[in-house]
Amino acid sequence: MKNHLFQFIPIADAIAKILQPHGEVVIHSIKDDAIAYIANSYSGRRVGDASLLGLKKNDLEGFHKERDIVGPYENAGNNGQRIRSMSAVLKNSRKKAIGIMCINLDFSAMEAGLDVLEAFLRPANIDAPPQALFRNDWRESIKLEIRAYLLAHNKRMDALDAKSRKNIIRLLDEKGLFYARKSIEQLAALLCVSRATAYKDLNLIRKEKKNTASCGE
Repeated sequence: MKNHLFQFIPIADAIAKILQPHGEVVIHSIKDDAIAYIANSYSGRRVGDASLLGLKKNDLEGFHKERDIVGPYENAGNNGQRIRSMSAVLKNSRKKAIGIMCINLDFSAMEAGLDVLEAFLRPANIDAPPQALFRNDWRESIKLEIRAYLLAHNKRMDALDAKSRKNIIRLLDEKGLFYARKSIEQLAALLCVSRATAYKDLNLIRKEKKNTASCGE
């Protein structure tokens, strides 16, 4: 390797080691348009191979005008597998671009595991809950309605704001799910609020509904 790129070897080795065996890190010399160093070379490339970047001064100024890190972007591996890559411009003490470091992550092995998890967690042929079993189970009905709201609005239970919480309570009240004596207590527990807060929200919602109805008469 040219002496001016030696300083980047520990960085390349560290990145490749933490991503091993799926990460390949390549240092390209802009001046020589060749691979100056490569860590965990699963692509089969070697030091001295042509980089084929053909980068010139204008290319660097244009491509990296606003940032010195580009990506992540998609590439293809030797076997056609998906590769996720990032590139960083390497500069000397005078802030002159002297190299390009490319980090290539082969996550094809992870995709196979992801497919298994996807099929297990979200099977295509799953049925809706049988109404005959849950028609009179207000506890299960409340949980199912909350779950449906979270999915429809792309929200998490632990990240609900006051507006979303009130929308859920309004929805449950409209569906008549607060007929049981302990229903508000369970709702408060599910939404991680006090029982007083749940009652307060419900009373305000019903008051607003009543006032709206009165104005329409």
